[in-house]
Amino acid sequence: MSIVLGDRYTVDLFKLMGFNGRAFTDAKELYEYILKNINIYNIFFISSNFARQLRKELDELRLRNTNKIFVEIPSVLENMEREVNYLQLVRQILGG
Repeated sequence: MSIVLGDRYTVDLFKLMGFNGRAFTDAKELYEYILKNINIYNIFFISSNFARQLRKELDELRLRNTNKIFVEIPSVLENMEREVNYLQLVRQILGG
């Protein structure tokens, strides 16, 4: 099971594609959510604007939870000036 975590705009975009998601305004809250739900989800898609703030913490989670996948995805807020094909990106990540 997977979930998209990040800013409201990125999460809403992925929800339109059928993903579960939860929006945050604070990186600390996002990280605490991951810790509380680490046993529920196998794949965590995290928007780049939050992933950058949590680089150290996410690296530690990757080392301690080798059966979990933490993927940084481009934030819609940061990519307004260039086009990103999010559906193609997800297909590449999930191998579909």
